[in-house]
Amino acid sequence: MTPPARTPRKHLLRFITFAATAGILLSGGAGPAVAAPKAPLSYVALGDSYASGFGAGSYAACGQSPLGLPGLLDRKKQVELIGNATCAGAKVVTEPGGALDLPEQVTRARGAGALSPATDLVTISAGGNDAGFGEVAGVCATQPTEVCIRVIAGQNAAALPVLSRNLDTLYTSIESAAPGATVVVTGYPHLFSPEFGNPVIPLASQTAFNAGTDALNSVIRQQAEAHGFTFVDVVPKFRGHGLGSPDAWITFRVGAEDNLHPTAEGYASGYFPAVRSSVNLAQLQR
Repeated sequence: MTPPARTPRKHLLRFITFAATAGILLSGGAGPAVAAPKAPLSYVALGDSYASGFGAGSYAACGQSPLGLPGLLDRKKQVELIGNATCAGAKVVTEPGGALDLPEQVTRARGAGALSPATDLVTISAGGNDAGFGEVAGVCATQPTEVCIRVIAGQNAAALPVLSRNLDTLYTSIESAAPGATVVVTGYPHLFSPEFGNPVIPLASQTAFNAGTDALNSVIRQQAEAHGFTFVDVVPKFRGHGLGSPDAWITFRVGAEDNLHPTAEGYASGYFPAVRSSVNLAQLQR
C-alpha cells in the first residue's frame, strides 16, 4: 500500500497562515489600532514686554509680536496658543492707570476660559518693571558708574524683598487658576557684554547692571521653584550677545521705543531654545 503523499512544509505553512488570516477576516477582527495623535498643548502666555516679544517688531496691541516666545511656541505642532495676555510695561502688582498688569492678565485669561484646569502650559516673564529695570538702565547709561552702582544697590534693597512677596501671591493665583498646567518662568538676559570692551556705557556700569539682573533673576527663580514651576535661565543663551557685542541680540537705536529688549534673533536663538531645552513638549501632551 502506497503511503499518502506528504504536503511540503512550506505549503503547509502557507495554508496555516491563510487559514489564520481568513479566520480573522471572517470573525470581523482587525490588527492593532493605530494610536490617535495626541492633542496639542493648550498654552497661555502671561507677562511683561520680554514675554510679549517687544523688541522683535511687527507689534500688535500691548507690544505683542508674533516673533516673540508665544508666537514661536505656537508654531510647534505640539502647542496651541489659546490665550496671550502679555503686555509691555506689565507689573506683578496692579498699578492704576498702568499697563495690563499680571493680576489683570490672570483674571482676563481666567474669565475667557483660557486659564483653567484644562490648561497644559503657561509661560510667564514678570518682575523687571517692579524692580525698576528701565529706570536703573537709564541712570547707568547717563550717570557715572558710582551713581549706577548706588542706585542698583538701593533698588535691590528696597524692591526685591517686596517683589518676592508679590511673586508668591501671583504664582499662587496661577496655581489656583490652572492647577494642572506646567508653568515655565523665564528670567531676564544680560543686556550688556562688557567682555568686548565696547563702552556703550562705562564697562564697570555694564558689569554692575548685569550683576543687578542676576540678583533679580535669583529672586524670580527662588519663588518659581518654591511653587514647583520651571525656571528658565536665559543668561547663558545670550552670553556674547549683549550690547557691546558685534552680534548683539539686544535692541538699541536712538529714540526707539523698544530699546533694551531682545531682538527677533534674541527670541528665536535665546528664549526659544532655552525653553525648549528645559521643557519636553512631547512628554507634556496627554
